[in-house]
Amino acid sequence: MGTANSPGLRERKKHQTRDDLRRAALHLVLANGLEHVTVDEICVRAGYAQRTFFNHFPTKEASLIIDVGDGIDSVLAALPARIEPADLAGAVLGVLLDNGEEKPVELADVTAHHQLMERYPELIPQQLRAFEKAECELARQLQHRCGAESPWPQAEVAAAMVTALMRVAFQRWILAEGEHPFHEYLRTAVENAGRLTEAAVQRAAHAQR
Repeated sequence: MGTANSPGLRERKKHQTRDDLRRAALHLVLANGLEHVTVDEICVRAGYAQRTFFNHFPTKEASLIIDVGDGIDSVLAALPARIEPADLAGAVLGVLLDNGEEKPVELADVTAHHQLMERYPELIPQQLRAFEKAECELARQLQHRCGAESPWPQAEVAAAMVTALMRVAFQRWILAEGEHPFHEYLRTAVENAGRLTEAAVQRAAHAQR
């Protein structure tokens, strides 16, 4: 099966610009405080014009929120155009594991974001909405890829599994202070989920006898 088209140069530049602005905003806010940082300062540090900033973010607060949608775009681009319903979660997790080995996640970036949320809890609802939006979009795209017309929501279940495993892996990775690469924690989470799911299926089958 073929994969979907990879993001073009324009899309990659867009993602890079957003990342640059977000990192600049995060660094300045942690160093100087949210109320003391201006959009102008963020732009100067990142090396972009103010107009570019507002093309991507409506406010400085919005620039601090991780846009999981950018990551989902790259995952979807690497997935086959058609996926069997039973393979949805495995296909996504396989891409995430491959991407993690090729483009390691930086512990400093994740730790800094956690520090930001702890210091400014008023930003948490925005971040949670971004995560929820990304999960819904992942489910929608997976439904399109598998083309399944079923009363059971395979795509929603797969998307929920993926996001839950990512969350657990990130938590363990941060607690261990990045002792090993992130993708190793994700792989361990996936393996544990597989064993738990298999045991649950066997128990359910036994109960029906």
